[in-house]
Amino acid sequence: MPRVKFLPLKREVEIRNGETLFKAARVNGIPLGSSCRGDCVCGWCRVEVVEGMENLSSPEECEKKLMASGNYGKHERVACSTRVFGDVSITTGYW
Repeated sequence: MPRVKFLPLKREVEIRNGETLFKAARVNGIPLGSSCRGDCVCGWCRVEVVEGMENLSSPEECEKKLMASGNYGKHERVACSTRVFGDVSITTGYW
């Protein structure tokens, strides 16, 4: 099962294969910005992938639109539409 490290909170959780970063945070009581409740509309759940980008799903169309309009960096993703298939470490300005 994949593990997600939430930096700098120093929290690491094990999740089901294919679960989103957003759900991994919410289920484990880790706060993450969102006004759309994970519907890939607002982009407030933006995270920076520190390690493990290769273990994440490719961006879906809704994420591509948010990334294009929100000036995302090459290591940033929308947590609510990003699925995890291996170990990853992330951070966000929200913390």
